[in-house]
Amino acid sequence: MPSPLSVPLITLLALCAFTFNANAGPAAANIPDTAETNFGDRTANESYLLLAGADDMNDMLKQFNLRFAAAQPNVNVKMVLKGSVTGLPALTAGAASMALLTHDPSPAEISAFRQVWGYAPQAIRIGYAGFGPDSRHKLPPAVYINQRNPLTSLTTQQLTQVFTVGSVAGDINFWSQLGLKGAWEQRRIHLYGLRDNGGIATALRSEHLGKQPFSPQYEALASPQAVLDAVADDPYGIALLGPATIGPNAAALRILPLASANGATPITPSRGNVAAGKYPLSVYVRIYVNRAPGKALDASVKNYLETLLSPAGQGLIADVAEATGYLPLSADDLLQEKKKLD
Repeated sequence: MPSPLSVPLITLLALCAFTFNANAGPAAANIPDTAETNFGDRTANESYLLLAGADDMNDMLKQFNLRFAAAQPNVNVKMVLKGSVTGLPALTAGAASMALLTHDPSPAEISAFRQVWGYAPQAIRIGYAGFGPDSRHKLPPAVYINQRNPLTSLTTQQLTQVFTVGSVAGDINFWSQLGLKGAWEQRRIHLYGLRDNGGIATALRSEHLGKQPFSPQYEALASPQAVLDAVADDPYGIALLGPATIGPNAAALRILPLASANGATPITPSRGNVAAGKYPLSVYVRIYVNRAPGKALDASVKNYLETLLSPAGQGLIADVAEATGYLPLSADDLLQEKKKLD
């Protein structure tokens, strides 16, 4: 079994390129110049960390790393941020110290790590990804309906019943089952979303829908824009979609508030709700580490994560929230993550 960081850095770069070719075509591969990732000569007392994964926090993390370096001069931190899909493969290969993800990982990503190491990677949440609606950045996962639809909200249990088949509570196929009357009463619910191919739709189904299979009525489309277009044109349509921007369909669509349980207040993905940790479909910004059960974290990795969870680290995330769509953790979530580091 390989040890973490036993794989040469060039392996990480090749792995990043392969992952991007497999998911987005050859044009998406962008191998960094070796000057960006050359650690150079290190002293005996110097250690280094390599962070791989999501590229849209690059500017904020550069600022953070400068502050971290001032406090920890013997730790050399480098980043190869080529997209969330490269993070866990790099950690799995032993080519990265930490993997940064701004989406929910797919079961396949976790399974691949487990097959190599015999246990799952440890996830440390450092913030929330997305709030809105805001045209400058993506929303977190949300449920979209046509503006003409009178439905006011769903519970997360109803969401599972609508989009999947085989729920213990029973499947929901008609708008009347959600209390709609009149012209809606006899109409079937038209379900839209992305393809269940191991990507975002699969992660949503696994994370929020009890891992149940999608309903046979679920119409899988090729892109978030195609999904939003379909619901904008269909008053009987509803979509469950991962991080997306509404774009030109904003006037024809409505984001449906979600309640975590019967009797609970339905919640929208507004900045305040996401920042308070209340929105049921929030996506976390996570850093994954290779930590065997019962073992202590590498000291440098622990220091890095503790600093990200400190007031200074969380403050940096808050400072760039409007531009990036990322928010610091709520007090309750922050406490939970700090405990994971022990």
